[in-house]
Amino acid sequence: MTMRKLGLIGAGLVLAGVVAGIMLTAKLHVDEQAVAQVTEAAPRVNAEFAQYNAMINDHGESPFVAVAERVGPTVVNISSDKVIKGTNPMDEFFNDSPLFEFFHRRDNNNNNRPREFHAPSTGSGMIISRDGYILTNNHVVEDADEVKVKTQNGKEYVARIIGADPETDVAVIKIDHDFAPNEVALIGNSDQLRVGDWAIAMGNPLGLEWTLTVGIVSARGRSNLAIAGGGPSYQDFIQTDASINFGNSGGPLCNIHGEVIGVNTAINPSGQGIGFAIPINMAMKVVDQLREHGKVARGYLGMLPRELTAELRSATGVESNLDGVFVERVDPKTPASEGGLEAGDVMTEFNGLTIKDVQQFRMAVADVPPGQAVKAKVIREGKPKTLEFVLGDRTQLASFLGQGQEAPEPSGNWLGIDVGQVNESMARALRLDGTYGVIINEIEEDSPAREKLREGDVIIEIDRKPVDDITGFKQIAANLRNSDKAVLFRIVRDGVKTFEAVEVN
Repeated sequence: MTMRKLGLIGAGLVLAGVVAGIMLTAKLHVDEQAVAQVTEAAPRVNAEFAQYNAMINDHGESPFVAVAERVGPTVVNISSDKVIKGTNPMDEFFNDSPLFEFFHRRDNNNNNRPREFHAPSTGSGMIISRDGYILTNNHVVEDADEVKVKTQNGKEYVARIIGADPETDVAVIKIDHDFAPNEVALIGNSDQLRVGDWAIAMGNPLGLEWTLTVGIVSARGRSNLAIAGGGPSYQDFIQTDASINFGNSGGPLCNIHGEVIGVNTAINPSGQGIGFAIPINMAMKVVDQLREHGKVARGYLGMLPRELTAELRSATGVESNLDGVFVERVDPKTPASEGGLEAGDVMTEFNGLTIKDVQQFRMAVADVPPGQAVKAKVIREGKPKTLEFVLGDRTQLASFLGQGQEAPEPSGNWLGIDVGQVNESMARALRLDGTYGVIINEIEEDSPAREKLREGDVIIEIDRKPVDDITGFKQIAANLRNSDKAVLFRIVRDGVKTFEAVEVN
């Protein structure tokens, strides 16, 4: 091999070495950059992580230990007792039992004397002020003749009911005791909740006092739930898979910081890991009114909203980028009718709030104090209009709410149909969107309506005229008694609105 060739090979090796060195240096530089980037990013990630784990101590204990220690003293056990006069509810259970004759014979001497029975129940609550105010569910203390509270240290107190709101299932009770600061619940902000956030429930499930369970926020804004015994009218529930059982009602649902984000309220007994809590922001609005006035005043408009379907959107000329509710009915002599609202309108904005669905709209109306003037935007025959309403007081309109009404009165015998007034509890149990209409109690065997209607149906319209109550039913019946054509009934059956035509003669 010539010296010239060796020189070329040597030069090539040197060049290759230089290139390799450059590449290695570049690689090292890239690696250093990557390490620097990772090192730089780590504090940001750790800081973000730390906000969810601020309660972890230096020993690395579970954050739920700190939550339990902070929340436990704020939770109380509530026991209530309701005295029932009349028939023993157990008589029905024993009716076909040999024991029934024994108990019946034993009580024969007292048949003319009213009998009293006690219906005890238990639940949970949370201390919300140092001077003894306690937040719980309405159904925990509803109609109670006596309410007792037991704190975590075992002390018992007699409580009095300050106020209750069945429409949200919120109640406030009070005991005469001064609490320490650490015994008062920390109130969080439920508007900031995200699906997947930690959810920690505490209460007294199934009599097991001060039980803590952990899960996550599974969903927000749950509504239209068919809750056993009748659910609240205004529903905006937090759904969680933190275990909630009977007895948890009224207890706190907390975040990872031990702040209350909800009030445990309902369960789905047919499913696992499905519990519901009232958002604390919603509950505290009610609490403020109950503490100040003992009751809740809500705005009332006087119309029946309906979800805006694709078909209704097309028929009313509402653009696809607009949300709202369809106005199915406007009740006469109400703020809605006096403000110029008409059936067939689509309301897109109320009091400055963009309307998304029926539930949100109903809550928006209820949040406005009675007597306040509000503006609303509607679409009528494809054109926008602005209307103004002065809201009424929902609690004073018994005809709409069914509040304070006596037991259902007979309607007469038109078509052999006996009806009763729909009240608040019926509306909740039957999944109605308001307490209007009449419920069919009984239909005579030979009635021409028997093939089309059935017991339990709620009649909301007859001959396209709204039926608000028994009086309205009777008036329409009197006008149609001699009708020579079929009568069109609009009913709610199993939560679904439908039409049935009935031959009168």
